[in-house]
Amino acid sequence: MTRDEAILIKCYDSRKDGRARFSLHSAFADPTTPADAPPRESIEIRAFAFFA
Repeated sequence: MTRDEAILIKCYDSRKDGRARFSLHSAFADPTTPADAPPRESIEIRAFAFFA
């Protein structure tokens, strides 16, 4: 990803109408990464959204 990209991971949805309710995510070591590459940074924000 680049600095101007973002990803949203849906952790839970209470609706049971066929839409995705959970999302899996993972990480891995990339053996092709250069040794002098800058370290990755991530920001995690958790929020609840309620719709009436």
